[in-house]
Amino acid sequence: MRAEIANSPVSIHWNRKFVIILPLLLALMLGLFAVSATPQTKHSGAAPSSTTKPGNLNALVRDILQNELRAQADDHSLWCYRKLMDKDGKQQLFAACQTKALEIDRLMAVDGKPLTEQQWTQENQRIERLLNNRSQLRKEKQQQREDGEEATRMLRMVPDAFVFQEESSEGTRIKLHFTPNPTFRASGASEVVFHHMEGTLTLDVKQKRLVEISGRLNSEVKFAGGLLGHLDKGGTFYVKQQEVGPGCWEMTRMDVQMNGKALFFKTISVRTREIDTDFHAIPEAASIQQVAALTNENGGKNMIREER
Repeated sequence: MRAEIANSPVSIHWNRKFVIILPLLLALMLGLFAVSATPQTKHSGAAPSSTTKPGNLNALVRDILQNELRAQADDHSLWCYRKLMDKDGKQQLFAACQTKALEIDRLMAVDGKPLTEQQWTQENQRIERLLNNRSQLRKEKQQQREDGEEATRMLRMVPDAFVFQEESSEGTRIKLHFTPNPTFRASGASEVVFHHMEGTLTLDVKQKRLVEISGRLNSEVKFAGGLLGHLDKGGTFYVKQQEVGPGCWEMTRMDVQMNGKALFFKTISVRTREIDTDFHAIPEAASIQQVAALTNENGGKNMIREER
């Protein structure tokens, strides 16, 4: 348990909404391989189609994703919530709270077992050390900002990178199936995956928000012809976000299953599932210390009793 506590995250909240959806998979790949591709000229137009309907769907996707990014940028709400993570077979429960610059994830239980008093003390000390480490906080904040900017850039490419077909509709929501646009040209390693991915996305056409996206690698993704690594065919991901307050949307579920090889033939096996529930709004003016205290109060311990 000591190692599990030591590795528990205190993650920066630059705007966690920006690092979900498709960029989640891309960030995973970049983190694993850290490679760059030969630059190419990227096609900037919408996907061509033989009928009016597919073109209209691309325009619809473009409009909604642009609104999604605007809404995320304008949403300054902050939340406390319960985060249940299952990674490579180990389950961890966190009490998570956000500030403008920092999200604090306090470990509450491992594999359904609450922390002992000694482990709880160690977790308190770990968070206190991190809160007082200004240089580390600045470094993580900068990294999160860069990830967010990359995620925004990638999300804007989606209408150009894929061709869409309507799969179903119900009420204000429409489900679209997407496949690679053969005319799209990747300009970097993070975009290569677009040529190998197909899946579905669900849009709320009334609120103009992205509700769900699921994808599958329909072929092997190679980097530098496979010399720097690859991701196996059949890898999947699923992300869902929903309205947790009036006009406020947050990620509530994520599921990633990927296999492959990295540089020097290192085997990659990623099995990550996250379920976020019990969102409660907190004041924007709350300090980091106050937010840290919120994860340590009886409300956080109640999460354990609910989970057991």
